[in-house]
Amino acid sequence: MMSSLFSGVSGLTTNMLRMDVIGNNVANVNTVGYKSSNVTFEDTMSQLLHSAAAPLGNTGGVNPMQVGTGAMVGTVEGNFSQGSLESTGLSTDLAIQGQAFFVLSNGAASFYSRAGSFHLDGSGRLVDPSNGYTVQGFAYDRTSDTYANLPSSLRIPMGEVEPAMATSTLTYQGNLDADSDPKGTRAQSSILYGADGQAASATTTLDNLKGDSNGVTDLLSAGDTIAFSATVGGLPVSGTYKVTATSTLGDLMTQIQTTLNSAPEASGINVSVDANGRLQISSPDALGTKAQVAGFALQATDATTTPRDAFNSVAAVSTTQAARDPGVVTDESKVYDSLGYSHVVRLEFTRVLGANQFTWKATVDGGATPIVSGGTGKVIFNADGSLNGMFYDATGNTIPTALSFAPTTGAKTPLAIKLDAGTQAGFSGMTFMQSASTLTAANDGYANGTATDFKIDSTGTVMSVFSNGVTRPVGKIALAQFINPTGLLRSGDNLFQSSVNSGEPTVAQAGGAINATIADGSLEQSNVDLSMEFTNMILAQRGFQASARTITTSDSMLNDLLNLKQ
Repeated sequence: MMSSLFSGVSGLTTNMLRMDVIGNNVANVNTVGYKSSNVTFEDTMSQLLHSAAAPLGNTGGVNPMQVGTGAMVGTVEGNFSQGSLESTGLSTDLAIQGQAFFVLSNGAASFYSRAGSFHLDGSGRLVDPSNGYTVQGFAYDRTSDTYANLPSSLRIPMGEVEPAMATSTLTYQGNLDADSDPKGTRAQSSILYGADGQAASATTTLDNLKGDSNGVTDLLSAGDTIAFSATVGGLPVSGTYKVTATSTLGDLMTQIQTTLNSAPEASGINVSVDANGRLQISSPDALGTKAQVAGFALQATDATTTPRDAFNSVAAVSTTQAARDPGVVTDESKVYDSLGYSHVVRLEFTRVLGANQFTWKATVDGGATPIVSGGTGKVIFNADGSLNGMFYDATGNTIPTALSFAPTTGAKTPLAIKLDAGTQAGFSGMTFMQSASTLTAANDGYANGTATDFKIDSTGTVMSVFSNGVTRPVGKIALAQFINPTGLLRSGDNLFQSSVNSGEPTVAQAGGAINATIADGSLEQSNVDLSMEFTNMILAQRGFQASARTITTSDSMLNDLLNLKQ
């Protein structure tokens, strides 16, 4: 009877402890990186009333008779299952995806945490803001381009200056249009005839021009006025010519040609009559669109301003070939000298007629900065459009080391820049295809800058971001893994410490020896399952009530026993 009282007491004790664990779990349902705990019970030693007896002859065996003495707590263990990640957008908030811990230090001891709500302190160190413990990582050595073997406090050097780097290479990529042969305008009229019925020539007088070989249709007479107009290189030009008894077709062509060539940048425009009597207007190939003649019109009227319709119809010219781009492609690229001053390198590529090549000419800062060597050359392409080579002179196919020019900023001089057009016989750099020109150049230099931000990737690599666009590694965040994480000691502040049963930590970077990743701008939430905790709370309450009922019932039975004597 007394034993049942103590069994009931043990039930009260164990269920109260279970409620303590449940209450702690529920209280930390919103604690970042919190890992819940679970309680397991086990029975206590049982009293042996009599031992077991083995079967003997015709007598069967007898089982042992035991009465338990209650329950006790077996373990209170942590549940280290993954919590969900919540995005915060703060670059200093970090979350671990996988079984690992952040490593923190107070200078004397190491601590481990799943809570990645970190801040930068006044010296640029990444710290836990609640206690100032510093986040540990493997520092990057820029000189040797290596990371330290042992972790230390990770410092992010905000405001650090990144010195300028002089440009060493301009890497060209893109297409030079294979259809960029310069072509001028070609235009012609219908056939003009003379009085003899033969095709007209430059010596045919205008009042003898006929519209057919039979000499029936008269086109012009002395006293007529011929007005002509066109656009040359996009600009309007116009003129008139007065027909006399001695005016020839050659005189009219000369007047038209002189007027057309008076347009800005226009030269070499030719007006002629071919062997078939067709009036022709052509602009030179080399000028391309600069001398393009478009919309040419002839309008003749007699002395009473009545249109000479027959002449206007036969002499009307139509464009048979429009001018193309004169085959010039330019690229302007910003480069930097050793002091970080920028310069503009302009390369002008001009198509070589009838060949798969362009000549090029370089200028720097609009010609203000003198070029020392390598300022002209050519680019040759193969028949399949791949690169044959970029050469620094137009005839010898030689390739000097670089385009060199002399900055006047006080920087190291000369500044030598390699012009890289791509791999020979390849298509990764410059190409020569029938499509629009798309040439661009990538520059490997930059001006000086200041560290204004940082970012952390999934491996925990911390990169400083400078105002000039450069990024540099600072270090890698250290992570720790344990053979038995449930053996860790909770130290408060979302921290754990190793114990004799957790095993020694393996400290390395994410993605290497540790199979885990880091998510920046996120925090891991508590893994407490409220539905399970409320269910366990009901079970603990029922267990406590039942144990209390055991005690009260045993007490009532003892009272009945004492009352027998009365």
